[in-house]
Amino acid sequence: MIRSLIRPAVGPAAATLVAVVGLAAAPGTALAQEGAADARRDSSAAERSPAPWPSALAGPDSRTWTVRPDGPISAVSAAVDSARPGDTVRVLPGRYRERVVVDRPVTLIGVDRPVLDAGGRGHVIEASAALEVRGFELRDTGTNPDEEHAGVMVRDARARIVDNVLADVYYGVYLKNSQASVVRGNRITGKPLPPPRRGDGIRLWYSSGTEIVDNTITRTRDVVVFFSDRLSIRENLIRDGRYGLHYMYSNNNHFERNRFVGNQVGSFIMYSTDITLEDNLFAESGGASGLGLGLKDADSIRAVGNLFVENEAGVYLDNSPRGRDVQNHFERNVFFENDAGLRTLPSVTGNVFRDNDFVSNHRAVEVTGGVGENQAAQNDWRGNYWSDYAGFDRDGDGVGDTPYVYSKLSEDLMTEHPPLRLFSYSPVVPVVETVSRFFPFLKPRPLVVDSAPKLVRGAFRRWEREPPVARPAPSATEPRSTRTDAAAGILLLASAAGAVGAARTLGSRP
Repeated sequence: MIRSLIRPAVGPAAATLVAVVGLAAAPGTALAQEGAADARRDSSAAERSPAPWPSALAGPDSRTWTVRPDGPISAVSAAVDSARPGDTVRVLPGRYRERVVVDRPVTLIGVDRPVLDAGGRGHVIEASAALEVRGFELRDTGTNPDEEHAGVMVRDARARIVDNVLADVYYGVYLKNSQASVVRGNRITGKPLPPPRRGDGIRLWYSSGTEIVDNTITRTRDVVVFFSDRLSIRENLIRDGRYGLHYMYSNNNHFERNRFVGNQVGSFIMYSTDITLEDNLFAESGGASGLGLGLKDADSIRAVGNLFVENEAGVYLDNSPRGRDVQNHFERNVFFENDAGLRTLPSVTGNVFRDNDFVSNHRAVEVTGGVGENQAAQNDWRGNYWSDYAGFDRDGDGVGDTPYVYSKLSEDLMTEHPPLRLFSYSPVVPVVETVSRFFPFLKPRPLVVDSAPKLVRGAFRRWEREPPVARPAPSATEPRSTRTDAAAGILLLASAAGAVGAARTLGSRP
């Protein structure tokens, strides 16, 4: 169930083949529940339809201009040039091969998803005045890194970018000094370039008070937030990029119910304070770093109810918090099947861990760069669940009778001699741990001492039963889905045929 939150386990083609062998989604099964969840999300999405653009943009004398390929006005740029401040440009279906420059407050409304195609040159829409863009497909920007070509580029003005498809774009939405803007319900797909050469799906630069909500961002470099405070970033899916979120010098921001999947780094927050991360999914971060969430010089961070699954490291801490008498709080998070649940530098102190579940990680906690003499006491651990805890609960209060102590000689050796990590998954490791228990002089220094370990994984069960983020629905537009589904179906059919053949063979034997 947890893995179904990351990528669809069974797509349309495979589901058909599964039904053939009698494994279709019956009422009450996981597949049926996922379908019902999809329907609920569609309903809730309709309820969350964005409010109209503030009436201040349109005056009492505002006018609507209509653009259609065979009409008297056949170019969007012509309508914008004719419009007065506060007017609306309504664009009917068609493909418009042009770039649009907006220098006065206007609303651009697409009817049945008209296409604005920049032809591989420049921005699709470039604005220096208040702007709403709704209902378009914007595609094929230029790729000049100095000019930062974008699907929508807005400078020094408020913007509302809602319900658009941005495809084959270098940068998706780029807001420079665009306070109190809204970017909602867009699907953004980058250029087919190596990750370092791509542009950013969304970039905020001095754009405080902005909302980034319910966007799907695929195959871009990063989502970047610099010098932007009081943000609400929620319910977005950011996948298959470099940094899901690349974040600096931005304070008092809230991240809720986002999914960061298959990026090299899920999120990295630097030089910022007073950040809340709640009910987010950080999954499948791979590559050289492979961090679900990284914090560097970050103060007053509150991470609550998040799921870190199948990352190289679930959370990475570097000089966080940096201030004296400041704490970061990690509460009710799930660290599941990561190579390292938590990775930290030896000098990190001032973090509080309460009611988190550490489940089936290869290493629950890892310290890089050497283990301090009093490493376990530098951070506050209490009331967490540890799947490798071997203690008892004689009084039945749900808390272990003895402290949980995480200390491994192999981890000590690998920290002091990093090349030894080559043997992390080898049979040598359990041998080393066994030997250390019989020779006191080899006793490793503890990395964690949890004085009241819990025996029930409450946070994990919450994510299993009522996950706060949506499960991904199988999509026919994903390039690998058809082949993957077909392969899965063929394997299932082959397995079923093999099982039937074996049963017949056994039944025919005397």
